[in-house]
Amino acid sequence: MDTSRSERLVQNFLQHEPKYKRKIQKYSGNFKTTPEMIFPLLCPAREADWIPGWNSELIYTESGYAEDKCVFRTNKSNSAGEGLWTFTGFKLNEYIEFVRFQRDVLMHCKIHLTQNEDGTTTVSWKIISTALSEKGNKFLDNISTTERKRQPIFELIDYYLKNGEMISKLSVIKNKIHSRH
Repeated sequence: MDTSRSERLVQNFLQHEPKYKRKIQKYSGNFKTTPEMIFPLLCPAREADWIPGWNSELIYTESGYAEDKCVFRTNKSNSAGEGLWTFTGFKLNEYIEFVRFQRDVLMHCKIHLTQNEDGTTTVSWKIISTALSEKGNKFLDNISTTERKRQPIFELIDYYLKNGEMISKLSVIKNKIHSRH
């Protein structure tokens, strides 16, 4: 079998620094509830219930909710920004995995839920972002890979779980101001 072309391609790539950057972010949080309460919230439809500014266009889902191979789109007005999203892994109450395509960055994310012995749940996120252009490289330069204790998304989930409703945009603004001081 002649593999000389592929070998040249690989060697050429390996001999140079990658043209585009990659960053990995990891963070986790604990919630005083079960995975069965948190997991359904990790859904392109259900996120409209607890994330201010969230809206999505469902492209393909058999149930209307999160499921393996679900595809949806967010536009520029969405709180997460523009992107085309597809679920690449899904195990009920344990994890979801998805890829988000943007013009200049591709993000691969896995969210894992672990039931703890004390009845709490640890939610762990791992996001691998890969630039697809020089503009993507600049975007990644502004992403911190330092783990932060308090993630805004965790505060939104926690508020919804405790109150059964979305946090008000005014509260989000107050929390941002408070977290700066």
